[in-house]
Formats: sequence, C-alpha cells, structure tokens
Amino acid sequence: MEAIYEVALAEYKNKSDDVMIKLDRYRTTLEPHIYHYLIEHHMSMLNRHWSTYQPPKKARRAFVIVERRAHPNFEFVLKNAAWACPTLSVYIFCSDVNRGFISALLGDKEPNYNIIVAFKGHGTREQGKTEYNNLLTDAKTYRQIDAEYIMTVQMDVIFRRKLPEAIFVGDFWGNPWLWKQEESGGGGATVRNVKKMIALCEQFRPDTAVHIKECEDAWISEHLALIGTTYPCLADRAQIIMESMPVKDPYILHQFWTFAETYLIGMTKNAHIEYWTHLLSIEF
Repeated sequence: MEAIYEVALAEYKNKSDDVMIKLDRYRTTLEPHIYHYLIEHHMSMLNRHWSTYQPPKKARRAFVIVERRAHPNFEFVLKNAAWACPTLSVYIFCSDVNRGFISALLGDKEPNYNIIVAFKGHGTREQGKTEYNNLLTDAKTYRQIDAEYIMTVQMDVIFRRKLPEAIFVGDFWGNPWLWKQEESGGGGATVRNVKKMIALCEQFRPDTAVHIKECEDAWISEHLALIGTTYPCLADRAQIIMESMPVKDPYILHQFWTFAETYLIGMTKNAHIEYWTHLLSIEF
C-alpha cells in the first residue's frame, strides 16, 4: 500500500490546471496498482467461493455488467460480485470482440449467465462512452432483463461487504456526488427499478437514434427529477456506495482513487495508508 501511496503522490506533484485531466490521470494511473493489490490479497478467497458458485439464471434482482472490452479487471469483478451477492442473476452486455474472452472466464458456469452481444468491434474510447450511455437510456435494454431490480457494475467497482437485500429500493440511485449531494447520484454501481427505467426511457428517449449528450446516470437522475422519484437519503446512500465522499466502512467502492488529492492534502502519509488499506479490505 505504501507503493500505491507513492504513485498517488507522484501524480499529485505532476500538476495540471485542468481538473478533468488531473482526475483522469489519478483514475487511470492508480487503477492497475489498486487491482494488483486486490488480486494479491483477496483472489484466493474469491476463487474458493467461485469454485462452488452457480448464479441463478433468473431472479428478482440482477447484476448488470456492460463491457465491450476484454478488460483486465473483468475476472476480479465477476468473482467479487459473485461473492457479494450470490443470489442475484447476472446479465452481461458485451461485444462480438470480447464474447470469447467472457466464455473463457466463465467456463462451465456460462449457461447460468445471461449474455447479450450488444456492441460490434472494439470502438474508440469516445465511441465506447457514447454507446454505453445510449444502451442504458434505451428501453429495449431493460426489456431484456427479467428482474425487478438491477445493480449495474462497472470494471472499477469493488464489493467489500456482503450486500443486504434492503438496498434494492427506490427508482434509481448510486454513490452520492460531492458536487450534487441531494440528487440520486450514480456512478459505477447503481440500483435501478427495471419497470421505472423502461417507462422513463420510453417517455424521454422514444427515438433511440438520437444520442444523449451527457452521462447516462446524470441523464436518468435529471429526467426522474422531472416526474418525481424516490431514493434513499444521503446518509444511507453514502454508507452503501462510496466514490467522492469518504466514509469509514462502505459496502461498495467506485474508483475512489480518482479523488486521491483529497486524501493527499487532508491526511498524513500513515493515516492515508491506514485508511486505504482498510477500504481495500474485504470482509470474509
């Protein structure tokens, strides 16, 4: 963990006046080090669980993974989600490019997964973002999911505690945004009511040939606010999913290292290392 701290510190010293560039550098530079640490410390436990795990093909609640790449974090994320809530079914929206990769990861468990080829080709980074945002604001996507509630899972999500069923409430919510704390939030792990998503997308994006301009979570949050919505209070959301608002013991993490500067400025080196070590623990 001290090595990860030193990488973060080096990025902090690599100053940039552009906030978005700076955040992106923290995110992309630190991520491989974070997942190397997770694999080193937790993969043996996750593999033991995986050896007997079989997800239900259909359940009231489901994990939804949308990923077109043969992402290096894919195996860890799959096994981490399986450990966090083994009673959920799993839907994977993939591309023709990474379909074989996913089959190789799943092995004999593949028949228990719901795999939908939704993308073609590798795509550029910007194309990937656009098609991801369009997919999750398309009513057709949600009609393919036979569940009442879903949790979306991106490749930079970490489940550090078992998920309680009580989190599957409301219409749509995710980690609180530090800059918009009272809104429903979003990010890499979000809870969504499937029927509500279908109705919302049908009402506000009936023509799916027209691309949305913002991130899909912001689009959903904004449009739900127009028609009235329900989601847990700020304190509850913050304790469940952490991204830009630090808490002591969240259930889920989403790329918190993107906001490394918060910790570098506000904590001593030892306190920083102790806190991040705690965050990257997984309760057995």
